[in-house]
Amino acid sequence: MPTEADYFAQVPVVLTASRLDQPLNEAPGAMTVIDRDTIRQSGARTVAEVLRLVPGYVLGGWNGANPLASYHVALDDFGGRNLVLIDGRSVYASSYLGDTHYGMMGVLLPDIERIEVLRGANSAAYGANAMFGVVNIITRHSADTVGGSAALSVGDNGIRDTYARLGVGNEARNVRVSVGEQRDRGYLNAFDDKRLGQVHVRADLQPSLADDVMVSLGVSELLAGEGYSATDKDNPFHQLRSRTSHAQVEWRRQLDDRNALQVSVDYMEDRRWEPLTIRPIPSVSLDVDSGTWGQRQNVEVQQRTVWSPTWRTLVGVGYKDERARSDTMYYGQGWVSMGETRLFGTAEWRVDPAWLLNAGLFVGDNTLAGTYTAPRLMVNWLATPHQTWRLGVTESIRAPSLSEYKGDVRAYLPGTPSFLRPFAASGSVQPETLISQEIGYLGRWPGAQVTLDARLYRERMRDLVVDDNGKGNVFLPGQWPGMKAKDFVNDGALTLVGLEYQLRWKATARTELWLNQNFSRMKWDDPDYERKKERRPPRHATTIALFQQLPDNWQISVLHERVGSMTLRTKSEWMKATHRTDIRLARTFRWDGYKAEAAFTVQSVEGDQLFFDPQRNYRRGRQGFLTLQLEM
Repeated sequence: MPTEADYFAQVPVVLTASRLDQPLNEAPGAMTVIDRDTIRQSGARTVAEVLRLVPGYVLGGWNGANPLASYHVALDDFGGRNLVLIDGRSVYASSYLGDTHYGMMGVLLPDIERIEVLRGANSAAYGANAMFGVVNIITRHSADTVGGSAALSVGDNGIRDTYARLGVGNEARNVRVSVGEQRDRGYLNAFDDKRLGQVHVRADLQPSLADDVMVSLGVSELLAGEGYSATDKDNPFHQLRSRTSHAQVEWRRQLDDRNALQVSVDYMEDRRWEPLTIRPIPSVSLDVDSGTWGQRQNVEVQQRTVWSPTWRTLVGVGYKDERARSDTMYYGQGWVSMGETRLFGTAEWRVDPAWLLNAGLFVGDNTLAGTYTAPRLMVNWLATPHQTWRLGVTESIRAPSLSEYKGDVRAYLPGTPSFLRPFAASGSVQPETLISQEIGYLGRWPGAQVTLDARLYRERMRDLVVDDNGKGNVFLPGQWPGMKAKDFVNDGALTLVGLEYQLRWKATARTELWLNQNFSRMKWDDPDYERKKERRPPRHATTIALFQQLPDNWQISVLHERVGSMTLRTKSEWMKATHRTDIRLARTFRWDGYKAEAAFTVQSVEGDQLFFDPQRNYRRGRQGFLTLQLEM
């Protein structure tokens, strides 16, 4: 089994690409690893903000209470095409529209050990929904957090963040309890005040020298403002409350010097309460509760086998059950559900010392999407010990969500048999597919302390799931005649071609510089989509980060980001090119026996800028905050 030291060696060992532990230069895909020190020094308050350090990721969110980061192109507002894992557990929510961004908020940043990001498709390892990138958030082992820690941040825009952690244990068992809360007032000119509270427990047990058991429990609850205006007929100001909870057990056993077994079981529940009053016509007021309740159960078994010094495999089987209910979203259906049985495997063959072949295959049998396969073939050429070239192709899919298969949204007008029916899914929609071809390069110059990771890609997506704008609507008795029910259909294809790279330079023992850039061109097959500039990503994006240690335990970080013009929805919401600079100045010291750090962070030093929805004058404002952290 790899140790923690392996993950932070000069060539880090990563797990996310193929589920096998591999040195970064042997992984079958481009990867970015961000450790906990970098997360802290970045001044980020959310995981979405941390992902600005990954080339190709674009920060978004329809309001400040719903931060979202998408790889290459944001084809939805919920992150359903970007797989997010926390300690290997998917945070994909079943109840609404295949959401991951609520789950991505369900982790406390000080608890994170590192974030591994595979830049590209990876259904071959993880199945449906690992289409545009895999974000694997790995929390700290509880043995590394014995003792206590507390932090407080206060600042502009209502920022008030609190965090506390207590860890106890010994050589055989360790437990950590972490609690935290975040508050802020979101975007300027938006109704999106946020209060996010969390409680998490992680236990790590070692019942024998061959066994390791990890147990994780947690709950996060978000209370946030929603809505466009006090008088908007479809989305007036209202309060939304969501709660995400999980339980996870993972058991790892080293069977012998060649075989390792892993069994994981997890359960996730996501609930939303969203009562509001809409006015479809000025004379009618309608109370609607868009709340949902989702559950997902998952079990997985995998075995890693080292057959020889040149050949090793990983095979696994699993099953998941997803279900949801909502009186409004799934009218009259009670619980709706789908299950999936899966078989997956990876084979790594070292043809000779310079050539490495990695093949992966995922086979899923989904009760609604049917049977699908997702293969990958990648060849790594280790031209020298420090220069690696990578060439490969991957096919990925996204299975439609429960709402895209079974959604039937109804709201009855008071005192009448008439009802509004904005969506009525026929269940005929098919999975989306993505073919990703890439050429990669990873170069290291140890003497100069420079690393360059580049990826040239062509991504071809077909069968995009969209709504049909009511074209196939069949009116039911009592259905409001002025509103067509929309179905979900496959109607869209696009091609994305680009180059991205990340350059890291450890100029001195005290100075580190990062440079990330992404250049891309996207073209819709349908000229109408092209004309409307539907979901258009930026053609270029650059992030520069400087981490500088100063004398007397001072440290300064500067992150500058420039993003080209784009739209996260339609042409009417086109955003001009934006730039953002964050500066963090910190000092570590001892205070009454505690290890302490005081930091002052300013985000968006340039000032207010239009963001996400220029039509409504949403702005990302400049904000500063002070942070004090104490640790035993």
